[in-house]
Amino acid sequence: MINAGLFNEKSLPVSTLLICIFLSILLIFSSQNEKVQSFRVYTADKFSFLYQPFNWIDNQSFLTKRIEVLASENLKLNLENQILSSNELENKRLREFLDFKAKRDHNFIGSDVISKGTSSNLNAFFINQGSNSGVKKNDPVLSSKGVVGKIIAVSDDHSSVQLISDGNFRLSVKIMPSESEGIMRWKNNQICEIFEVKKTAEVNIGDIVLTSDLSSYFPPNLPVGEVVSIYDKSDSFNKIVRLELYADLSTINQLFIIIDENRK
Repeated sequence: MINAGLFNEKSLPVSTLLICIFLSILLIFSSQNEKVQSFRVYTADKFSFLYQPFNWIDNQSFLTKRIEVLASENLKLNLENQILSSNELENKRLREFLDFKAKRDHNFIGSDVISKGTSSNLNAFFINQGSNSGVKKNDPVLSSKGVVGKIIAVSDDHSSVQLISDGNFRLSVKIMPSESEGIMRWKNNQICEIFEVKKTAEVNIGDIVLTSDLSSYFPPNLPVGEVVSIYDKSDSFNKIVRLELYADLSTINQLFIIIDENRK
């Protein structure tokens, strides 16, 4: 008990001193006296290094929040840019189709591709137009670039399109300007081959390939592709002509069906 009392008596002056120092500093820094203000500035300048770690932490916190805001704004701008790019592509496709339609005397209806699929025996698209819109089996199907395939199955509001890239698809075509005729079938990617072209036929790289007058369902002179190579067969009177399709089957989202109201 005696030791505790002595400790309290010794610590009391120290506590009082600390309180006095604190109050003195508080009074000095709250005073508006000119000398006191000068002293305050001098002291702040000399001991500014004590504030630097706290300022650095505040700056880092501010920069982190700013980066988050900028990242969010950048994401919004990227999304808006994607929408604008999509709209621009859509407008381009529609302009190409309107220009294509204006050059040809056919009845077209537009459709959206709602499903793309490949099975072991069929390569086809599923579209959102059917018999209620006048679509019939074997109707020709095109993109804004050219022939894509034909209708093979129809319901009230949907249809299935057999693509040129299907192994069983065949199309009677002619090569311009010589008007050499042959039967086209798909080979790979954007490449098709034309068979039964006479060896004597004048065909050159860059020639245009159109649907022929001999096709059962396709009107003549629809654009198909462009000749990219020619191969003579030594054991035949014919040669093989390869063409690149105008229509890019991998990027198609909209199709157009030629409606023949006179065909049952």
